[in-house]
Amino acid sequence: MRGYKQFLLQLLETFGVFKLLRWRNRHCPQVIMYHRVNDDPSISGLPSSEFEKQIAYIAKHFRVVPIETLIQEIKEQRIRPYTIAITFDDGHSDFYEHAWPVLKKYKAPVSLYITTSFVNKELWLWPDLLKYVMLNCTKKQINIFPMGELSFTQDSFLKSWNILGDHCLTLTSDSRNKFIAELAYLSNCELPPKPVTPFLPVTWDQLKEMISDGLDIGSHTVSHPILSGLDTTTLRHELIDSANIIRQKLGYQAKGICYPNGRLIDINNNVIYQAEKCGYHYGLLARNHPINANAPFLIGRLSTHTNFNYFKWILTSHPTEQYQQYFN
Repeated sequence: MRGYKQFLLQLLETFGVFKLLRWRNRHCPQVIMYHRVNDDPSISGLPSSEFEKQIAYIAKHFRVVPIETLIQEIKEQRIRPYTIAITFDDGHSDFYEHAWPVLKKYKAPVSLYITTSFVNKELWLWPDLLKYVMLNCTKKQINIFPMGELSFTQDSFLKSWNILGDHCLTLTSDSRNKFIAELAYLSNCELPPKPVTPFLPVTWDQLKEMISDGLDIGSHTVSHPILSGLDTTTLRHELIDSANIIRQKLGYQAKGICYPNGRLIDINNNVIYQAEKCGYHYGLLARNHPINANAPFLIGRLSTHTNFNYFKWILTSHPTEQYQQYFN
């Protein structure tokens, strides 16, 4: 974030604008979304120290509740001011190592939505596999259709990552796997069959330990596909089998489904219908979307940010896409 934008945010907080906006939006419940907490600069994630700053801020200024409490209060139209729920997606090992101790310290309820085949070490999450290729290839300049010439050098890494990631979002699971395999071949990178450090999943034993201390577990499907592109049989497999595996491994009933990728175009009416039919109580998006008592399967979430001032702005103002684009 550019210096003048940080200065503007600091100015807004200094003159009480953050406090005023927080008061104005006090009756608007919020759900915040995290993915990874780690100190490895080569992968995307929030540094441990920044994560603790954020949780400390949330604990001080908001009423932190389990997400089911938030949803129930919305349904019953008795939501209390400054209510927020904290969520994590995927189930990487750094949740147990870095995030969970902080959440326990601040007594902050949290829900973790796991991709069961990832936790079983049966598959890579595709963003992890893509990043592994980019980090471990020996050929740093490649030409791949339809993007053309790409560079994986330090100066061009983020730009190439965004181009490749955006392209992968348009593909089916099979097509995406083939694309990443082709990318690995062209860039001289051998793909490990299972996730390796720093892309390891949390273990089932670690999940059991955290559940005994109050962690809530939800489903992020079996294999993290885009649900709107699946036929009904495959869709039900992703929804039902993930919940069954969680119940078998942990003795825990997953009540929420977190949609992979989580954009509105990644789900449809059949996804919502099948999720409810399969026994889920609610569904989570990965975008800022109005939280409505009549739409428990379209719960919007706010993305966090590595810049602390902008993080506070997100929680304070519920920024529109226009403002998000300005401050990013």
